[in-house]
Amino acid sequence: MKRTFLTSIAVTLALSVASPAWAFDCPTRFSSADAAVESATAAMNAMTDKSKKGYVHTLIDEAKMLLESGKHNHAKPAAGKYDHARAIAKAESAKGFAMAAEALATRF
Repeated sequence: MKRTFLTSIAVTLALSVASPAWAFDCPTRFSSADAAVESATAAMNAMTDKSKKGYVHTLIDEAKMLLESGKHNHAKPAAGKYDHARAIAKAESAKGFAMAAEALATRF
């Protein structure tokens, strides 16, 4: 009885955490990633050491590439929900690259 109760709580929690992914809120994820890219670009532009600026620029380019690829998956979902899930993954990855670029820019 106790095991069944705990299992049902675990399933409920898992579904409540996973529900935002089911909504396919791609545009919200894209906006968040775009903001992160803009912030990273501003941090890169504030850098004084031009020799290290290329490393940050490379991370930002990777973020932009992932973001555009995610937008393409969202706009033309050939595989339906799978492509929307890929769009979300790419947007979150782009945000991660942008955050890493900003962190690197502020530490050089």
